[in-house]
Amino acid sequence: MPKVTRLLSALRTLLLSASVLVGLWQDYRIQKAIRETATPRPRRLPQPAPRVSIILPVRNEEENIDGCLASLLGQDYPDFEVIVVDDGSTDATPARLATWQQRDSRLRVTRVDELPPGWAGKAHALHTGATLASGDWLLFTDADTRHAPQTLRLMVSHAIAHRLDLLSMFTEMQIIGLAARLLTPMTGLLLTILITPGEIRSAAHPRQAFAFGQYILVRREAYEATGGFAAPEVRASFTEDMGIAQVFKRQGWREDIVGGCGLVKNVQWTTWRSAWRGLRKGAYGKLAPYPLLGLVGGCFLIYYGLAPLLTLREALRPGRLRQERLSALLALLALCLQIDSKRRFGQAFGLPARWALLAPVASTAFGMLLLDTMRLALNGQGADWKGRRAPRLTKTNMLPLL
Repeated sequence: MPKVTRLLSALRTLLLSASVLVGLWQDYRIQKAIRETATPRPRRLPQPAPRVSIILPVRNEEENIDGCLASLLGQDYPDFEVIVVDDGSTDATPARLATWQQRDSRLRVTRVDELPPGWAGKAHALHTGATLASGDWLLFTDADTRHAPQTLRLMVSHAIAHRLDLLSMFTEMQIIGLAARLLTPMTGLLLTILITPGEIRSAAHPRQAFAFGQYILVRREAYEATGGFAAPEVRASFTEDMGIAQVFKRQGWREDIVGGCGLVKNVQWTTWRSAWRGLRKGAYGKLAPYPLLGLVGGCFLIYYGLAPLLTLREALRPGRLRQERLSALLALLALCLQIDSKRRFGQAFGLPARWALLAPVASTAFGMLLLDTMRLALNGQGADWKGRRAPRLTKTNMLPLL
């Protein structure tokens, strides 16, 4: 065997071994995250119950606003208000908000037409709502959510019982369409490699912080002390949910995240275009100042998805299996670990186990998404969302990755 061929074979074996190790680590972390995810249980609220201000930013949400407001105003919590921040909607959203405002006095609506320089639109809308709030607690949520009546009561009582300053939730995501079934669980798979719920709630991991933007409940005192969404590291970010969680944790405030199955449902993306742009927005918000990391990560995910399949195809050619048995074994193990990880995590999204067979396709697609995101970062375009470009992100105006 020529020297170059031997070197390439050794490199392939090394990379496949790395894929197996990544798969083992991923499988372990997913099981750990599942074990650590608690669900809030009924507790008695203090009397009187603290007032809660629910802050809902909207931009062109005519398809979602009615269902969301009906569920929010239907909460069985004794004392709350809903503040809707209309962030320059150009569809039927303002008219529908006017109808709801006439119907229920607990609803207040304000409109933002101009976005100040240096702000991302959603972060600015959330902070605008917070400045108008009268509650002791602030709940930030999204228009594509539907809340069970008991949700606010359970979450506030959980936060008070555990003396928390920030409480978030893994909402029950409604997975519709091929794009969502492939790509949405990948975000969770990648996240659990870095962080689990137990690490989020532990003071022993001050850099491990996370919040899910569909549901963030914060103590007003802590919000004002940290600067909230107006903090310099958060205001320009398209991942303002992760940003505010990092600010809270690094300043010593207590936070937690719980499971939301049966409490809050949301539908994020139903088409390839919406899924791609939504996930690219999030990736840009975290990786824009780190293009090399994004490029390496994207290339590895593509390799991680395709290499086991290509190796097995080569090994199964006539007369090749004996020569390729080690590579074939590593490739088969890496493939099985990918499928098992996606199966375990897919169960949390209610996906049938058969969708896990597409794990290599999902990894490859997500790798391509990261490369596309880095293309935007390197050419200075920036990610766009709902007609707006992300402000230019640097290491000086955003928090580090971890």
